Amino acid sequence: MGGTFTLALIINTFNQPDYLDRVLRAVSRQSVLPDEVLLADDGSANETKTVFDRWRAGRSFRCEHAWQEHQGFRRARILNQAIGLARGDYLIFLDGDTIPHPHFIADHRALARQSQFVQGHRALIERKAVAWFGLHEFGRDRWRTLCRFQLRGLKHAYRWPWPLQRVRRDLQGVRGCNLAIWRSDLTRVNGYNEAFVGWGKEDSELALRLMNSGVRRLDVRGWTLCYHLWHPRVSRDELAVNNELLARAIRKKSVHCKQGLDRHLTAV
Repeated sequence: MGGTFTLALIINTFNQPDYLDRVLRAVSRQSVLPDEVLLADDGSANETKTVFDRWRAGRSFRCEHAWQEHQGFRRARILNQAIGLARGDYLIFLDGDTIPHPHFIADHRALARQSQFVQGHRALIERKAVAWFGLHEFGRDRWRTLCRFQLRGLKHAYRWPWPLQRVRRDLQGVRGCNLAIWRSDLTRVNGYNEAFVGWGKEDSELALRLMNSGVRRLDVRGWTLCYHLWHPRVSRDELAVNNELLARAIRKKSVHCKQGLDRHLTAV
């Protein structure tokens, strides 16, 4: 990417302070640090704030905590709040239960290009390995997890010398745990659609509007690695409604949403 730009990392979370602590440890160990970190907190109890406040006290870069009252799964809304607080030109999205590889930020920075967003992928850490993954040195934890047959998705577990990059127009594999998008592109499509309440499809609908507006999806494998920690399945009770919202956006070839980011830009 030619020229200079600032980079913000947005981490979303809800009542997983132990996992968040591991994610923040991994952020501290990045080979290239972000210019700011924003925590998008969907109504967690005080323990999450304690974890984040303790961690950010030792940082040299800007850290902000966006919080909303928990009224069901409102990930789209809290992410918009965090985007509204962000100052960075380029925003990387990471889930609070997903440990970034030591070169996660560096890889995303190197891959940034105008008029495109980057979709990375994840490996899966199985239930037994949650007892140790992310608590020690990264290579040691990964090796132990592999040896105990607790690591799934090996093709996404090891960093390649060069990334495999492919422009895609479909929505398969779109996940918000490993996305990077220019803030100007998010503003143009009005960010996440807050009509999505409950788990599922809010990332796909955002990706659809970005592509409909002329932003290319760059699917990347071998770089921007991250590792999702096992947890109990989140309720899918609203998935049918969210699937219909996505189908409607596909039919209408949407590029903008009504309930979106503009509600949270007054503080910028």
